[in-house]
Amino acid sequence: MVAVAAMPLLLAFLFAAIDLGRVAFLGAEASTAAHAVCRCVEAAPSAAGSPDRLREAALEAAPSLGAAELELSAAAEVGDAVEREIAYRLHDDEDGSFAVRTLRARTRSVAVELTVRARYLTPLGSLLSEKGADPAFACTARACGSIDETARGEAA
Repeated sequence: MVAVAAMPLLLAFLFAAIDLGRVAFLGAEASTAAHAVCRCVEAAPSAAGSPDRLREAALEAAPSLGAAELELSAAAEVGDAVEREIAYRLHDDEDGSFAVRTLRARTRSVAVELTVRARYLTPLGSLLSEKGADPAFACTARACGSIDETARGEAA
């Protein structure tokens, strides 16, 4: 008799563990994919305008996001070039002094936002989502980086 009464509670815990585990897993995969997309855009800034290339980079890093029931969207933005001067000191061993040199560095910021949208696997997720709403959840991950144009010889 106790087993029959405890069954709904045990099922609720099992369903919650399944859905929460999936949310955590997809969130971690989204973060991994966002960082990979950011590296892709840093290596080839022209990829920021190509949603197919961004999706390809995300799926290379996190193949599990390519499942048919998942919706994956990625967007990247490359900022304007920012130039700054960096002063550094070089030691001259012959006279024991330091020479100050300046370097002009040019960088561009990169911002990536990746969203994975999925449905809950169990009835519990559907019950907990807002009434009348689609029983789905979204995991969003962001990554930031920079493109060093100085190293590529593009800055004067």
